[in-house]
Amino acid sequence: MNTLQELHESEINFELHGLDDGFQWRLADPLNGYAAHGFAETCEEAITALRNAAIEHYPASKFAREWRRIA
Repeated sequence: MNTLQELHESEINFELHGLDDGFQWRLADPLNGYAAHGFAETCEEAITALRNAAIEHYPASKFAREWRRIA
């Protein structure tokens, strides 16, 4: 399964924006505040950063538990 779908199914909000020079990512949402954010040159790097931030900021989530089990 892909990381973005897994985040969605775990009810972890995120944003991923394609820009002229790369990708901006944010974990969480504007209503509840952002837990983490950043910029990456490639989509793959942005998704990896989102995954790592979700594991760090939502350690009790199904998403984090599954990724720790895999690693």
